Amino acid sequence: MRAVQVVKRVAVGVAVLLLAAMAFLAWQDRPLDARAVEGLPEIPAEWPAARPPQGLAFSVLRTGESAGTVEALVVAGGRWFTPRRPVHSAVLIRHPQGSLLFDTGLGREVASQFAVNGVIDREFFGYRAEEPAQAQLLRHGVAPASLMAIVPSHMHWDHISGLPDFPDTDVWVQGAEREHAGRGRPPAFLQSQFSGVKRWRELSFEPRPYLGFAAQRDVFGDGSVVLVPLAGHTAGHVGLFLHLPSGRRYFFTGDVTWTLEGLQRPADRPWITRNAVKLDHDAPANRRAIVQIHRLMGQHPQLVVVPAHDEFVARSLPRFPQFQD
Repeated sequence: MRAVQVVKRVAVGVAVLLLAAMAFLAWQDRPLDARAVEGLPEIPAEWPAARPPQGLAFSVLRTGESAGTVEALVVAGGRWFTPRRPVHSAVLIRHPQGSLLFDTGLGREVASQFAVNGVIDREFFGYRAEEPAQAQLLRHGVAPASLMAIVPSHMHWDHISGLPDFPDTDVWVQGAEREHAGRGRPPAFLQSQFSGVKRWRELSFEPRPYLGFAAQRDVFGDGSVVLVPLAGHTAGHVGLFLHLPSGRRYFFTGDVTWTLEGLQRPADRPWITRNAVKLDHDAPANRRAIVQIHRLMGQHPQLVVVPAHDEFVARSLPRFPQFQD
C-alpha cells in the first residue's frame, strides 16, 4: 500500500508541475498588446500611387520544408498537438524591366552548408530539401543569369542557401545586414553561403514613409515593387510590397513571424523557442514590426500578407511555373 501511495504522490506532483509549466508558458506566450506599443508611424487609409505594368507577375518556387514541428514551437499561443511543417521558398517577380528573386530558399549545396551545425541545431532546424530554385528555373527555360537581382529578406541560412547557384546575379543587401551576417555564426548564418559572392550591391532606402514604414525603395519607379526596412529579426531585414495589374496587393514579410497567426493575433515566436535559440537581433524592434504589420492588416484587410515560412499561406499562392498577375 505504501508503494501505491508513493506512486500516487509522484503522479500528483508531476501533474502539478506540468500544469504550472503550462500556465507559465501560457502567460509568457500571451498576445502582444498592440495598444501599448507607442510611437509607430500612422498608416494611411489610401494606397500609395502605383502604375503596375502589364506583364508584371509573381510565382513561388518551393525548395523544401521543415522536418516537422508543432504549432506551439512556431507561434506564441500555438497548439501543442497541431503539427506544422514550415516551407522554404523563393519568390520570382517578373517585371518588364527585369526579373528578381526575393530570397533563394534552399540551394544545391544546402547539405554541405548545413553540415557545419552541431547535432542539436541539425535536429532543431532539420529540413527536407526539394528542387532548388536554380534548377527549377533552368527546367522551365529561365536562365539564372537573366535575373536582374536577388533581394534576400535577410541573410539567415534558409533564405540565402541558393546564392552560390547564381554567381552572375547582383545581390541587394543593406550594409548593416552584411556586417551582421559577417559576424554571425551557425546555425543562423553560414559563411559558406555568401563568402564567395562577388556581385554585392548596397541596398539603400529613400527616407519617405510607405504604408506606415519609415522608408522605401521603389525598385522599378512605378510603385509596383516596393521594399521597406523591417529591422529586428536581423539588422537589415526587409519586406516587399507587390502591386499587381489585377489590383491585388501582397506584402512579403520574411521572418518577422513564421506564421500568419503571429501577425493576426499579434504574437511573437514562443518563449521556449526564443530562449532555446537566439532568434532575433533586436527583439523589441521585431515586436514593433509585428505590431505595425498587425495594424496595417486591420487598416487594409484586402492586403495579402505572406510570412516566408507559413505553409498554409503558401498553398494559396501560384507555384512555379504558374504565375499570378
